[in-house]
Amino acid sequence: MDGQRQRSDGGRRRRRKARPAARATPELVLIAARRPSAALSARSPEREAGATASLVEGLSTAEGAGAPVERAEEPSPEPRPQRRSARIVALPTDPGGGQVKERQRLLDRLMASDGRGAISRAATELRAAGFDFPEEQVVQLQLLEHFDEDVARGAVDVLTRLLGGAPPLKRPVLEQRLRRLEEYAEDASTREAAAALRRSLRT
Repeated sequence: MDGQRQRSDGGRRRRRKARPAARATPELVLIAARRPSAALSARSPEREAGATASLVEGLSTAEGAGAPVERAEEPSPEPRPQRRSARIVALPTDPGGGQVKERQRLLDRLMASDGRGAISRAATELRAAGFDFPEEQVVQLQLLEHFDEDVARGAVDVLTRLLGGAPPLKRPVLEQRLRRLEEYAEDASTREAAAALRRSLRT
């Protein structure tokens, strides 16, 4: 009986599984985040000066020992692109077009004027604007009616030159105005010049 119990007990015995060893609790590691500039700021001037001094001392030792020292070639500066200077060309604001229009406007006004007063004012305005009277028969014929006798005398002289090689355009009007100058001009030279021109028209 005892032998059976021992066998039965022995048969019932089960091997106990080995318990796994207790896992070690992992330690937390704190990592401090640094800014990009923190590494530069952490380097003190004293450390940089010491590192530079050590490098210079090492180079001098190597040169004294006759060992060839390789020096880093400095990169040549890249050529800067030349900037093109912009040229500003000032365009003429009035290449004579405005003056030509103004002269033509005043000249048309002179030619359209009727009566000694209107002709005198238009001719004076044209001269005040800095323009000369064109040496044309129709323009000089208008100037014979000017109140200023000097202007009328100048018109007689210009007409004398023009009619030397061309026939008169408005002969009746020309003779009428020359006769008025011959009779009523204050200056004797003006009267004589008007009479001489009127006689040349008859021959």
